[in-house]
Amino acid sequence: MNALKWLNKHFEEAIMIILLAAITCVMMAQIIARSFFNSMTWPEEFCRYCYIWSVFFSLGYTIKKGNMLKVGIVMDLLPLKIRKSIEIIVNIIMLVLFAIFFRYAIVFTKGAVISGQMSSAMRVPMWFMFSSTIVGFGLATIRMFQQLIYNIRHFSEKAETTLEATLKEAIEEVETTGIDIVDKADLTGGEV
Repeated sequence: MNALKWLNKHFEEAIMIILLAAITCVMMAQIIARSFFNSMTWPEEFCRYCYIWSVFFSLGYTIKKGNMLKVGIVMDLLPLKIRKSIEIIVNIIMLVLFAIFFRYAIVFTKGAVISGQMSSAMRVPMWFMFSSTIVGFGLATIRMFQQLIYNIRHFSEKAETTLEATLKEAIEEVETTGIDIVDKADLTGGEV
């Protein structure tokens, strides 16, 4: 059970960290190889594919963290029930959209499997590359469903406004970095 909780909380970010670390290491190796030996042919393609995988993993991550692109200030002006209703409607629309993308990602990847196309430098089957869309849209669908359930269950609870969330995030950032430039009381208008 603890493993499932950990995966639910950290899966996307753990994979993205691994992919970005791989990009960093391979690009550093390419720079060293180019300076002292012959240049390798595969690092540019490898890094491109890692970057694409990390982009698709970030879909689920941004939904889970609540960082999807939205107009929060306008929503904050609306009464609570209307704001929550709009959030649920948007969640449903996004859930359907990601489910449609997921379906077409499967169809598209199946076409790549049938074609047998290989990447030019690494000679990796392209279906592996295209399966990043399946994983990304699948995770986005799951995370959007979780967000929809959360919003339905917490319909009557007061949510943080965009300004409150931004201030809270700024305070947490200041606390974690140890920077003592701004007094917390100044950020919150005297309330800490």
